[in-house]
Amino acid sequence: MLAPAAVVAAGARAAPEVEARDPLVPMLRRVDRYLQRNETDGVVLDWRWVINETEAVRLSVQPQLLGYAELYRWHPSARIRQDVVDRADYLLARFDQVRSGSVFDGMLGYCFFEAFEVTGDSRYFDAGQAVIAELEGISRSELILNGGLMAAMAFAADYRLTGDVVSEGLARTALASLPDYQNKDGSFPHWCQGTEDVSYTDWMAMELILIQRRLDDPLIAPMLQAMEAFMEARVDPSGNTRYEAPCPGQPNCTIYYWSVASGCGIDYDTRAFTNELGYSALLFDHFHSPKYRDVMRFAMTIESDGIWADKWDFWPDPSDPYYVWTAADTSVVNTSLNFWCLAAALPGRDGGAVAWGPDDGADPVPGRRAVPLAAAGDGAGAGAPRATLPPPSAAPNPSHDGFTIRFASRAPEPVSVAIFDAAGRRVRTLRSRPFASGAHEARWDGRDEAGAECGSGLFIARLGAGADARAVRLLRIR
Repeated sequence: MLAPAAVVAAGARAAPEVEARDPLVPMLRRVDRYLQRNETDGVVLDWRWVINETEAVRLSVQPQLLGYAELYRWHPSARIRQDVVDRADYLLARFDQVRSGSVFDGMLGYCFFEAFEVTGDSRYFDAGQAVIAELEGISRSELILNGGLMAAMAFAADYRLTGDVVSEGLARTALASLPDYQNKDGSFPHWCQGTEDVSYTDWMAMELILIQRRLDDPLIAPMLQAMEAFMEARVDPSGNTRYEAPCPGQPNCTIYYWSVASGCGIDYDTRAFTNELGYSALLFDHFHSPKYRDVMRFAMTIESDGIWADKWDFWPDPSDPYYVWTAADTSVVNTSLNFWCLAAALPGRDGGAVAWGPDDGADPVPGRRAVPLAAAGDGAGAGAPRATLPPPSAAPNPSHDGFTIRFASRAPEPVSVAIFDAAGRRVRTLRSRPFASGAHEARWDGRDEAGAECGSGLFIARLGAGADARAVRLLRIR
């Protein structure tokens, strides 16, 4: 096993590559190739699964699934869909082993809902619902900080799919607990209230960004803005993170931004974990900050052909309680987490198929015309309506029977109303003719073109009207 520093040197890349273009997609391709080369039974497991299977799976298999789900939204292909399926099936087959009985299972529930959105497979939806049922039984006092946000990701995803008001309320409960923990400088603690921790501020920012995409809550934006300002001060122009600073106006005084040093004796050394770079990149990209480029440049210098070590600096003493999670020179955990974060930065970028290129050993789904899930029902992405038209809606949603799809049009213009399944296959064409201006309705009875009743799953009603193509999600439950 190489020393971690040796991997840093071996993986060094020339910074000028970053100057010419955004390195995001090439970096994701390198991670993807690493994962493809090292899969066993459809997943890449970290060696530490023998120590704590639940923790290792949560930090390797689950972020791999979530990364591929984000990638599929941007570049839908049969091979990437299969990568989601492989990991979702792995989790489903080990449902009991990979659950912890805590708020941290929220990430597992979120995985199943993401897999359901990609595939429409009701097994994943049912598994996500089973996790939600368990999370609902957990004390509200545990819906705080990082763990609370993991649960909130599952609740927000469930609410987005089903409109369940209980899940909505619990997600908002977790969010409402956060302002009391946020420090004046925008940072958050890890374990001890009042301490300032860069790593966990970054991690929680990533969770808030993903929750915000599924649940509009007024608390999120101001918290994220303060967190971004805090991280701007912590990341230097080289993209490296600084974990201490002089106290303002006080000589011989230092402020420490990692929990143990800032006064939390029950914590560990949270400095320089390489997954922190993925969190930072997503946060800075979210705010269109120039620091995004700095972080990506630094991440490239310590990457080795699509993988990272656990840490890039500050190697802890073996007595550190978290030492086993800091010692890998090839870290499946942190590589998987970076893959997820970087893939989550893809929405909003154009030209997925062109930029990604052909998948290794697989062609895009035959005949598929991509229906961006990010655009469905929320007006986001390339399929978003112009401001002069309201977004389409459907009721009831979810439904055991049929759906009434409501939309507006400009006149006179042709409008095609078609139903697609989650894999992008056309199920039914409802209408294709000019409409007068104003509000309209189209009814889908849950059947395909041949009159056969469709099964449970996620469907998408796509309303094509030239530049105003729009979409709305339909959740069918039988």
